[in-house]
Amino acid sequence: MRKNIIIFFLIGVIIILGGILVFSNIQNEPSSNIQNKSLLQPKLLVSEEEWDFGKVTRGEKPTHIFIVKNGGEGDLIIEGVKGSCPCIEVSISTNRIKPGESAELKVFYDTTDYVGKDEKHLHIYSNDPEVPDKRINLYVEIEEFKVPYIKEEN
Repeated sequence: MRKNIIIFFLIGVIIILGGILVFSNIQNEPSSNIQNKSLLQPKLLVSEEEWDFGKVTRGEKPTHIFIVKNGGEGDLIIEGVKGSCPCIEVSISTNRIKPGESAELKVFYDTTDYVGKDEKHLHIYSNDPEVPDKRINLYVEIEEFKVPYIKEEN
């Protein structure tokens, strides 16, 4: 009888230790994956933090190309690019940028409905853990097109 108690006790201890080992491996595995991923993080770099289109005539669509570069070690995923108003149109050459590579971000500013100095901004949403929402300021001065008045001489 005493022998059976010792055997049951040893089996119980083995089962408990096995459960602890399995549970600790399950908990440690995700953190080790996070550590590996943290070594391969992307870093979003943009050629300019802001852009001034200068003076333009109302109705023009001035354009600028920003260079978006991945300065990190993991793939940079551009999840979206959005202007602060419908007057800002954007297109990017690729949504996945490998480490050390670049993409072109073309920005159009439709001045049809504006006159005077105007400021808008652009947001680049990415998987960069440090700057997931990169803001770029855009400036323009829109002049009304004036038809010259010619006075007739009699």
